[in-house]
Amino acid sequence: MHFEELEPLKHLSSHRVFTYIPSVEEFEELFEALGFESKVVGYGRCGHPIRMYRAGHGPKRLVLVGFVDPDEPVGTLAMLVLARDVLSAEPKLLNDYTWYLVPIADPCGAKLNEPWFRDPYNTRLYLIERFKIKVVDWKLPGSCNGYAFSEPTPEAIAVKSVVDEVRPDFVATLHNNDFSGLYIYLSERVPKLIEKLKLVAKMLGMPLHRGLPEASYLEVYDDGFYREPTLCDEYRNCLAHSEDPRRCIEGLGETVYGYAKRLNPRVLSITCETPYIYSDVLEDATPCGARLRELYLEMINAVKPVAMHIESIVRKFLGNADAEYPYLAEVKEYVLGWSERLESLERRIVTDEHYDREASRAEEFDAIVVRGIWNTLLKIGIAMRFISRCVVSDDARSGVLDELRTIFEELYEELRRHRVNRVPLEKQVAMQLYSVLLTIEYL
Repeated sequence: MHFEELEPLKHLSSHRVFTYIPSVEEFEELFEALGFESKVVGYGRCGHPIRMYRAGHGPKRLVLVGFVDPDEPVGTLAMLVLARDVLSAEPKLLNDYTWYLVPIADPCGAKLNEPWFRDPYNTRLYLIERFKIKVVDWKLPGSCNGYAFSEPTPEAIAVKSVVDEVRPDFVATLHNNDFSGLYIYLSERVPKLIEKLKLVAKMLGMPLHRGLPEASYLEVYDDGFYREPTLCDEYRNCLAHSEDPRRCIEGLGETVYGYAKRLNPRVLSITCETPYIYSDVLEDATPCGARLRELYLEMINAVKPVAMHIESIVRKFLGNADAEYPYLAEVKEYVLGWSERLESLERRIVTDEHYDREASRAEEFDAIVVRGIWNTLLKIGIAMRFISRCVVSDDARSGVLDELRTIFEELYEELRRHRVNRVPLEKQVAMQLYSVLLTIEYL
């Protein structure tokens, strides 16, 4: 399918307005109604089944995975539009490819996000209720230079079974981001594809990310386009910049793409990170007058005291949570060790020549607002959820929660002073669809 032929797909995904995100149960009912061949490929940690759907009979094998992270439903919305509207309208897609769809790779985590799914444009609700732990990407079996990860999660085992069976030619882990410009990871540099995706982003009014990538060590292909990372990339970064590399890498496994590449070295992969929230400042490439290093050190100096304080509060409640309590896993992943990760970032910034250049206004906003204010609000939300749902008396937690809410509200008011907008879900869905349909042309 050629780029010019994809114009009708814009209308398939954007004529409808998404005012809410379906629940896990609703998503499952919608996919079951399609009548595709399906089977259970595993179970989430709460016992909920994980299903795979198969469509088409073409020689090229495509694996798409949604809810790779439990707070990222946009890819599953896009997969639903693809399966229900696009494949039925474009029979060539069924003749040329066989589609293996895993819409909800983490059903247990997705269920914990349902409180904000019904009101997805409520930023405060999102910050307070958004649940996130990684149980698929970075949790598949893998090894690098003597380091080995062999304790995959149940969700990773389910996705692994699909990759083992299919040995795909293409994989798309349908992530989305929260506050950034649009950015895309590709397994290889494909200049023509990058140009097409940039045109789609412009058509949809989706701003490209011009700050640093999430993982700042990654190869940059173009503005907003980066090389898809694997376990070995993270391993080498830990060795180079962590004071304790073994602790840095501990518990880290392989990505879906990294695992698929071990089975098929020629596999093509794309991860399209569409934002819920953006600011037009993230498109501003003009110089800001400060060096990138100065901005990041300013952010770290502002956040580190908050991080240390929040960590000290959380540690007092760790003994009150059952080992299987999902909010315990979340707080361990994102709050405990927060200040240490900031120190590791600080060491990298001080030594890496890349940070010695003048920053753009987009990079300034990314460092101070997104990585400083926004990410701190998310972590305070994690701490509040953990403590509010611990098995302790109201008297033991009420004062602590009041203090956390005060810190949260002060920072939230600071966030509101910046130009921040919500990205409509239908635009995100359209971008995800195009990212898949354009990339498979290059198989």
